[in-house]
Amino acid sequence: MIFPLLGDALSRWLRVSVPGSFWGFLMLSLALGVLREVPRALSSASAWLLNHLALFLLPSLVAAVVGLRFVADAMLLLVVTGLLVTVLMAVGGSLVVSALKDRQESVDDA
Repeated sequence: MIFPLLGDALSRWLRVSVPGSFWGFLMLSLALGVLREVPRALSSASAWLLNHLALFLLPSLVAAVVGLRFVADAMLLLVVTGLLVTVLMAVGGSLVVSALKDRQESVDDA
């Protein structure tokens, strides 16, 4: 929780319109990169979040279903864009996981 708070403070100090959570995420990424190890508490919390990821998608899905009647004109564009973004995110996520796995295996071998 310290990183989002620091990010908010940094955002206010710099007087930029970038959300503090973004700065906090960058600081957390840098801290984990410097540590080169994920702390046990963060690992267990992130594992729980990943196991329950579908719960975080429910509000978006409900909003999409409710809003279908408002976006009938742009449905083809929305479907194509949604599929493209989904494929890009899946490919990007798999590349990141693969790179991290290869990196971990090379560290374990050393």
